[in-house]
Amino acid sequence: MTTARGPRRAEGWTAGVRERLGLGRLLPLGDPADGVWIAETAAASVLRGAAARPGAVLGELRIGLAVEAVPGEDAVAA
Repeated sequence: MTTARGPRRAEGWTAGVRERLGLGRLLPLGDPADGVWIAETAAASVLRGAAARPGAVLGELRIGLAVEAVPGEDAVAA
């Protein structure tokens, strides 16, 4: 147990809770100002459920931050 005070103490505590719950990384949805996040394992669960349809095949699943989108360009490489 730590007696340190300050903003880093809360970050360590929340990271420890996320690790114990097995949530994985927290990933932002939208802009940072939106304040909307999703746990990596929750996103993986939803994507796997969506792929569990007849005829759908899910290969390797990688979840991470997207590169900054540039207006007028495709977000997904061809």
